[in-house]
Amino acid sequence: MNMTEAIFTKDNTYFGQETIGGVPCTIGYTKEFRWSWMATQLNTFIFIGETNDLIDKAVIESFSAQCLKYALANHKGWPRGLQAGVGAIAILKGSHMTPEAVQFCTKLSKKHWSAFEIPVLYDTTHKKGIRFVQKPTWGAIYFPYFSKLIDAIFPQL
Repeated sequence: MNMTEAIFTKDNTYFGQETIGGVPCTIGYTKEFRWSWMATQLNTFIFIGETNDLIDKAVIESFSAQCLKYALANHKGWPRGLQAGVGAIAILKGSHMTPEAVQFCTKLSKKHWSAFEIPVLYDTTHKKGIRFVQKPTWGAIYFPYFSKLIDAIFPQL
């Protein structure tokens, strides 16, 4: 069992191993219903991949989009949009990343119908996670949950 698989196995959220956009990934999945989310069910996928290549804006943007596509095709439960949403947290680990890639992850700009695409970087050299700084207005009720999930994973990477 690899280190990232152990993160998800410990929390009982392990979903599997896949290659997303040429990057081998470990995937965790959780489905949760909360009344505070206006009685919706949120299907959340967390992808953890690692590359030795330079991570620029195009790389993280493509990786994040492909993770969302995978999440939309593989979620279980209620149909998206009918009191249900899908979240795709795409964590890409690496030691070489451009400032544009970092900026892309700190400012969420992608909007999708009943779905959340969250690009995240983890700098393996400095042992530092990079995620959105402010929650967007669209889907704001879900972002404290996403923040908590991401921040709990960073120390384990």
